[in-house]
Amino acid sequence: MLGSSPILRTLQKSITFTGAAGLGAIGNVVYFTTTGKVHVVSLDVVIETSLTEDAGTGASSCSLGVVGATTLFVAAVLSSLLVSTTPLWYTVTPNATGIALDAKYKDIAIAANIVLAVTSSGTKLVNGGVITLTVIYVPITSDGNLV
Repeated sequence: MLGSSPILRTLQKSITFTGAAGLGAIGNVVYFTTTGKVHVVSLDVVIETSLTEDAGTGASSCSLGVVGATTLFVAAVLSSLLVSTTPLWYTVTPNATGIALDAKYKDIAIAANIVLAVTSSGTKLVNGGVITLTVIYVPITSDGNLV
């Protein structure tokens, strides 16, 4: 945990994509497991290292949301556009210098795991790169937590 107060909690996690199941293969990459219900005060996404794709067919895309609503935070964007030269990923157009947080990245109540969903128009998957998520949240049920 980066830090916490009696009310706000902060959690950060970096994932290195390898193309394995749960790490860039087609499907969900779980960033945070949710218990109970939480209020996401803000969610920040930084592309630390540009994403790469394997030699499969088609093109891979990534979206960010929760299980059952994988585009809750941001709609699918081609993985090849998620690069470290535009590291701030808050819209379908990552930004290099700064951006006002979209409403989808703050003040959202959730009751499901936070995931990055990898999809493909063929068989291509994400086999390299690092993305870091930082979430500030408040539990809204007695068992509300992110891990």
